[in-house]
Amino acid sequence: MKRSLIALLAVLLGALVAPQPARAATTLIYSTFKGDGAADQELWIYQSTNGGTSYSVLSDTNFREPTGVLRDPSILKYNNRYYIAYTVQSWTTNSTYFNIATSTNLTSWSNVTSVPAGISGANYTWAPEFYVENGVVRIITSVASTACAWCFRPYVYTAQNTALTSWSGPSQMWGLGTNHIDTYVVKSGSTWHAFTKNETTKYIEHWTTTANLYEGWINRGTLWSSGYEGPSLVRLDDGRWRIYVDKYTNGGVWTATSSDLNTWTGLSAVGCSGCRHGTATAR
Repeated sequence: MKRSLIALLAVLLGALVAPQPARAATTLIYSTFKGDGAADQELWIYQSTNGGTSYSVLSDTNFREPTGVLRDPSILKYNNRYYIAYTVQSWTTNSTYFNIATSTNLTSWSNVTSVPAGISGANYTWAPEFYVENGVVRIITSVASTACAWCFRPYVYTAQNTALTSWSGPSQMWGLGTNHIDTYVVKSGSTWHAFTKNETTKYIEHWTTTANLYEGWINRGTLWSSGYEGPSLVRLDDGRWRIYVDKYTNGGVWTATSSDLNTWTGLSAVGCSGCRHGTATAR
């Protein structure tokens, strides 16, 4: 019996100290378009299995309905479906709404609704970005109007049903200032963090508030150098945040990481051939 007990203890101790196989990183998908040419303004889906430092093509969907233009797609996985919200015209063409499309397989997409800007004199409606909190789906969109040419402001639209076919009118994010585009928000603890491009200075800025999504925003400063836009974030398996930005001055998506959303590493290029402004999510 003594030998049996010793053998059992050896087995148990071996199980405790034996190395366990590494858990595979969560597969990420990245929705994007490729450029300003007519053939490039459509939906591409990329995939990463290494934590989002490089991506390979999963699907060239050829989706660009109904205007023939699709830019800045923001992707969301919700109720076992994928959704994108996207800009429907090029940056040189007026637009007064944004669109939402859905898919179950990331390849075949169909529009579910168009959401009007709802702003008097709206002439540019850009970069709708999903933001979900406590199960409520919202979209933050950059809108400019003829009353203030190119003076973009971020507005929040809230889903009125789970099919994401009905949306509220716009609510402004007060305090974030004028002429900001591509505003992307995440929440950590009791603090909301917004990453947005100042369209006057061409810098990505970091803003925070502890009041609510709509007010109390304070500018915490600029990040990196000028010449980047389209910030978007994804949470990694180890708890860090990864940010993506579009180096629109000469193409390519770049990335940095942070453990607290306040202090960031330097930018490095992402292996994602042809990728532009887009967003990532877990597959």
